[in-house]
Amino acid sequence: MWSSHTYHEPSATLLVVITSFLYFLNLFGWIAQKLVSAGLLGQILIGIIYGTPVAGWLGTEFEEAIVGIGYVGLLIVVFEGMSSLC
Repeated sequence: MWSSHTYHEPSATLLVVITSFLYFLNLFGWIAQKLVSAGLLGQILIGIIYGTPVAGWLGTEFEEAIVGIGYVGLLIVVFEGMSSLC
């Protein structure tokens, strides 16, 4: 059965942008953790730089996917907190 959704290979540029995004996300999170004990600040800074507000290197679909993953993570944290209260 033929699918209407065919696979399209990502471009080399997109792979480099996503790979560097993940690398710098980890690096700046570690640096911010060591300097001010708040690793999330470094990760937010990289998100702002790579995202729509500054450079716009990440596509809208990628940003929406990351936001969706963030919401799932937030739900997990909330449920973990609720389970520790019981």
